[in-house]
Amino acid sequence: MDAQKAAEELKIIRQLMERPIRFSTMSGLAAIQAGAWTLIGVAADRWIFRNVQEWNQALVLGMAVWACVFVLSFVGVVLLTRRREIAQGMPFWSPVKRRILSTILPPFIAALGLSLAICAGVWEDAGHCMYVPGKSIAAVGQWYLIPAIWMLFYGVTLWQLGQFSPVEVKVLGGAFILAGLATALLWQMEPYLTMGVTFGGFHILYGVVVWIRHGG
Repeated sequence: MDAQKAAEELKIIRQLMERPIRFSTMSGLAAIQAGAWTLIGVAADRWIFRNVQEWNQALVLGMAVWACVFVLSFVGVVLLTRRREIAQGMPFWSPVKRRILSTILPPFIAALGLSLAICAGVWEDAGHCMYVPGKSIAAVGQWYLIPAIWMLFYGVTLWQLGQFSPVEVKVLGGAFILAGLATALLWQMEPYLTMGVTFGGFHILYGVVVWIRHGG
């Protein structure tokens, strides 16, 4: 009986230790900068596919743009979150971060692998048809599903993180899931609009709400 009571008390202590990390290290500014980088990426990608003459060259440049957007956004999130952790005397590594990493990695790897597979198929097929900058070509087929894929995998990830995060994370995840389904069904041919609204606008709106409720 004493052992069971001690185990329950240990569980409560652990939850109390993790709870401040869940709430107090959220950075609204981190989400805002991620949204801003996305909008810059949308503008850069749009310029590339409207002006670069060779399809495969445009494809490589577009992939490079989104790789840079991801790296810059990720670095910003890590640095801004760490700044809040240092201010509150929290360690760099914790059980909560271990859970976050184990939640993020599988869908990230799946989305990345599926996107690269689509890009490889587009790369191979594009050589058999005429590409006109600014115009769609038949070979792109599944190419227009990539934004929806990113939204859905990202939304599912956020929904899972919402199990041990503030409610805003779960709401954002649900918004991305709905947006991903709507994009796949209705707006596949509007990648710049959908990416700008979701990864750009959703993140900025989420960041403002978090900043107001939990601090910068």
